[in-house]
Amino acid sequence: MSTSGRTQMKYTFTITKDGAESEEKAAMSYKKVLKSLTTSEPKWSGMIKYINKKQKGVIHFIRNGRKYNTTV
Repeated sequence: MSTSGRTQMKYTFTITKDGAESEEKAAMSYKKVLKSLTTSEPKWSGMIKYINKKQKGVIHFIRNGRKYNTTV
């Protein structure tokens, strides 16, 4: 834990919206990232990449706000 009392985010997600450049976002879980994206835009489509706790690269493809495909 840091000295300011805040907890550090567990994962860094690379988020790529269809037809746009990628951006990085820190969060505690995949579900929280997906919820933050679909709350502001319910039909969000794109790709979310990160490295899980077992050090495997994971890619989730999202279409219209729902998980479409997952590759590890």
